[in-house]
Amino acid sequence: MLETDDIAQLKALILTQQEEIAALKAVVADLTARLAQNSTNSHKPPSSDGLAKKFAIKPALPKEAGKKVGGQPGHPGKTLQCVEWPDAIHNHQATQCQQCGLPLQGEGQIVARRQVFDLPQPRLWVEEHRLMAHLCACGCVQTGQFPVQVTAPVQYGPRIEAQSVLLNSDYRVPFAKLSQFWAELTGYAYNPATLVSTQATLHEQLIPIEVQIKAQLQQAPVCHFDETGVRVAGQLQWLHVASNQDYTHLFVHPKRGQEALLSTQSVYGACHNWTVHDCWASYFSAGNGRHSLCGAHLLRELAALIEQGAKWAGAMHSYLLDAYKASRHGPIAAVEQMRWRTGYEALCGQGDEEELPALVFFKADGRTGRAKRSKGRNLLERLILHQEAVLAFAFEAGVPFSNNQAERDLRPVKVKQRVSGCFRTASGAAVYARIAGFVSTMRKNGRNVVDQLASVLSGSFVWAT
Repeated sequence: MLETDDIAQLKALILTQQEEIAALKAVVADLTARLAQNSTNSHKPPSSDGLAKKFAIKPALPKEAGKKVGGQPGHPGKTLQCVEWPDAIHNHQATQCQQCGLPLQGEGQIVARRQVFDLPQPRLWVEEHRLMAHLCACGCVQTGQFPVQVTAPVQYGPRIEAQSVLLNSDYRVPFAKLSQFWAELTGYAYNPATLVSTQATLHEQLIPIEVQIKAQLQQAPVCHFDETGVRVAGQLQWLHVASNQDYTHLFVHPKRGQEALLSTQSVYGACHNWTVHDCWASYFSAGNGRHSLCGAHLLRELAALIEQGAKWAGAMHSYLLDAYKASRHGPIAAVEQMRWRTGYEALCGQGDEEELPALVFFKADGRTGRAKRSKGRNLLERLILHQEAVLAFAFEAGVPFSNNQAERDLRPVKVKQRVSGCFRTASGAAVYARIAGFVSTMRKNGRNVVDQLASVLSGSFVWAT
């Protein structure tokens, strides 16, 4: 028979093994879930899916059935149209008759025409400013003054500066490539140091414009917020965005959470209307706005649980899509909202039965421990806690289903990272953020970006609300 001490040792060994098994199961489940991640069930971008994209569940919102491929009715279109007064005309006419061989007389009649749209041979337009002197009758010599923007014997004008800034910041053309581009196009290599100086000047000139953009976002009925990691001077920092369909504000901050959201750079703390964002906890603990959670994020998380066999996740996935369809043309009527809320709470109850709470186990030293909660349990508790924020898109006018607006406004910096890898200095990152926010805002308002950048550089920009 086993001695008492042996039994105690075996019990201790069993408890230790149970603890190790629970930990190993959690590790295996976590690694398995990581291997199964793709753009349909996580925050990974579609570019990470590879060439074989064979996924059963798509997180994208369903498209309306029956639409034809191509532009939809009412779309303005951008097809080339013949102009009434072309810059050059070339008449092509026959010289002799193909039937009898006699030479043809006169100019003939136009029977068809075709137009070719192209760029003229580019060259730099040089304007010379001359300082004139006059001798007064009293014997005093008077001279004129150069324009304030003309500061050197030779310099670049605001339009080539604006185009260079746009090509570098928005189109991600590296400094050396940009210099080579202008040399091949015009015969003049735009010095990279000149571009750096121009961007620094523009960064300062955009300060009052950025203040107005922030003021507009603070007063907007709905504002989208998001952030993404960027490498700045070898360190991880965060590019934050606040935007809507008309305005974009970007800034770089060393922190991701409350410190950044409540900083003077951010508009989050001053927004008192609807704020659309993901479920990052700092958004709920900072600011005074009303919260709306991104439904696209929730669909992706639910899709991952569906792949693991969670029935409640499939039902909640269908529920959110049905709510989206029901509210696509306006919020669900007040008399129907209680039924939708009851359905939501019933699904959460179903999930509570399926997603077991974290199990309590005994450690070898006699203390109790709690296993790590599953991703399903974490998601379920967020859905219960933030029910009003989850359903805001269905019950409130003007609140969108997803945070796609902010994600679209952040996407350019991810492309820039793929090209450049990082920002070498904090000042360079700040310059990029302010210029990118201005460019995005001008595009959203249908204004020519090159013209607006040139007007800022020349000091003639006028804000049109």
